[in-house]
Amino acid sequence: MSASARVPIPFPDAAAGWSVARRVDVGGISVRFREAGRGPAIVLAHGLGMSADYWWRNGPALAASGFRVLAPDFPGFGSTGRPAGGLSVPDQARFLAGFSDAVQAGPATYVGHSLSCQAALHLAAEQPARVRALVLASPTGDPRPGRMAREAWGFFLDAFREPPSIIPVVASAYLRTGVRHYLGTWLAGARHDVFALLLRVRAPTLVLVGDRDPVAPIPLARALADGLPNGRLGIIHGGAHALIYDRPERFNRWVRAFLTRVLASDEVASPDSFAPLAAAASIDPGDAVDAID
Repeated sequence: MSASARVPIPFPDAAAGWSVARRVDVGGISVRFREAGRGPAIVLAHGLGMSADYWWRNGPALAASGFRVLAPDFPGFGSTGRPAGGLSVPDQARFLAGFSDAVQAGPATYVGHSLSCQAALHLAAEQPARVRALVLASPTGDPRPGRMAREAWGFFLDAFREPPSIIPVVASAYLRTGVRHYLGTWLAGARHDVFALLLRVRAPTLVLVGDRDPVAPIPLARALADGLPNGRLGIIHGGAHALIYDRPERFNRWVRAFLTRVLASDEVASPDSFAPLAAAASIDPGDAVDAID
């Protein structure tokens, strides 16, 4: 089987595999993760304060469509051991590399949400051979002064734009993380200049944002996509910041369509072989209400 061969499995099998929490040693830390499926690897990186459990509306669906999908709890989040203080973006990127080695993911697609998008971009810039493609969902990284104040206000507004069912999910995850680690990681993320990395990221990249997201607004997402040598912007109608949770079907369709295009082009041969993405029509999420720039 080639590295690009997808292996679809029945959804119940994917869901059953995803329901089992697993453990792997990464640099002396016992890391909890979820996994399902076979085929090209996708590593799902959760956002600030969350865990692998946040991907339950995405992991099984992507695994059923022919991918090996893995989602770890970052150090200090979920049920993975907590380091002292916060976790910097470079530390997050190193963790992703170590985790991928531990589970033998090989060259993989990294899907980040919110703050972890910065870690995925950092990894792609520093270790391009590891990264087959990137999907950045609701990415942070606003370089302007006052970023944390804008994000805090955005999170407040976003609370009224998300489905009520997300409240206990987020609340339990935040309580488990703790204030010190949450704030330390958030502060470290705000000091990280993601725009300085963009020209070094050669992997095909899809930036996905909801048109109702007050934390990662469309202008920021567009600036990231435009700054990447091989980037595209997808806008999901009705999506807020928790795009992977509140619009999972559309999000999953975008990811499948994008990776179908990437795999068909066989762009994993070397970091310098990544061809520019074709016209927007070649990445069709199958949903006429969404748009791509």
